Amino acid sequence: MISQKPIKPAQHAESCLFSAILAGEYPPGSPIPPERELAEKVGVTRPTLREALQRMARDGWFDIQHGKPTMVRDYMRQGGMGVIATMTRLADRVPGNFIGYFLDLRSVILPSISRKAVENRPSDLEGYLSLAQDLPDTAQDFVNYDWGLQLETATDSGNPFFRIIFNDFTLMYRQWGLDYFLNLKARRLSALYYAELLDLVVKRDGIGVEERVRHVMSEVGALWKSHMGAMGNEP
Repeated sequence: MISQKPIKPAQHAESCLFSAILAGEYPPGSPIPPERELAEKVGVTRPTLREALQRMARDGWFDIQHGKPTMVRDYMRQGGMGVIATMTRLADRVPGNFIGYFLDLRSVILPSISRKAVENRPSDLEGYLSLAQDLPDTAQDFVNYDWGLQLETATDSGNPFFRIIFNDFTLMYRQWGLDYFLNLKARRLSALYYAELLDLVVKRDGIGVEERVRHVMSEVGALWKSHMGAMGNEP
């Protein structure tokens, strides 16, 4: 049996604070308890708590000013990629609708990214899609391949910002995607999608790729949300 690495005290503090914020215990715009009180509540030393707070402040969760109470920021309006990185790193703590937000984001940007990939580096995308022909029919293999395809597409688009954005969702996707691909219907839908994409990329049909990705993202989004709802992960 592979033993799990013990969580560091600062990571424990960060996880507790993150959960408290999402649970509404410390809503946006409110102060958190004084440092001594909060450290005792979380069960860490004050230096450890301070380390966690500083890191979360850099990610956009807190506003720390000397001599004033530490305030919870309106992270959905003021946060950046650091907020997403925290949420995906602690994906088991976020509400079920977070995956819905990701699916909506993906359905908007992935079709145009896919077209750019065909226009920019079609051979690389074609090479990756050809690997699906020998893809084993297991949930783990599908989630690895499917996420790899999205990262490959973002890379081949030629705009590094797309890859950076998708990178932050990796841990979340590998966790929730595994549940999704346990569904045989999901694997069948994706296998057909990979084959259709390959045919379009071989033809260098960027517009066709964009349209196909947009259509499938809609189908996948509905299936994924239905699957997550059946598992009790919807809010």
